[in-house]
Amino acid sequence: MAKQELVPVVVGFNYELVGDAADKVRSSAEKIRRTVQKTIEDIIQVGQELMAVKEAVGHGHFGPWLRAEFGWTERTAQNFMNVAEQFGPNTKLISDFTIQPTAAYLLAAASVPDKARETAVERAEAGEEITTGVAKEIIAKLRKRAARRTKAVPVEKLAPRLVKVLEKYKERCDQKELSLLAQQLREFADSLEAEKGGKKKAKGE
Repeated sequence: MAKQELVPVVVGFNYELVGDAADKVRSSAEKIRRTVQKTIEDIIQVGQELMAVKEAVGHGHFGPWLRAEFGWTERTAQNFMNVAEQFGPNTKLISDFTIQPTAAYLLAAASVPDKARETAVERAEAGEEITTGVAKEIIAKLRKRAARRTKAVPVEKLAPRLVKVLEKYKERCDQKELSLLAQQLREFADSLEAEKGGKKKAKGE
């Protein structure tokens, strides 16, 4: 279990600024203050309270409220809200899993693919403890795979591959199908030449 950090509290937020929402926002502050960072369930609860407050206080008041009540920045609050948004719907499902708070913050970030969170939950469900290191490993592997899939293949490597595919196709197809394929390839080549010519003309102009 991660060591609990003391949350600095600087009381002094002017609740008159939020009008009718004052009681609700004050109540949320108390709930958040009582909740410690022990489990994902706790983090989700804090995140949900923060989201409710952000909506209630209106534009411009959320940051000052965070600083006055907890000494937090909006970035700190966003960590909680990200976890609530990403894991909140599955609170009952993951309440017994061992996912460290810091790992949850990493996995809940907007830039992290959904597959990373799914993988973490699956591994936690199987009994593995999802530490910060494990979370980083899961994210890194998925990003590496995505990079490999999106990386463009150099022409010098692509051409031989294309020839091999066409050779296999040639062995399996009859003459009529091959003639049709040849026609389509010629049309494709002509379109490339036309496009190339159009670009040269545009540059000349």
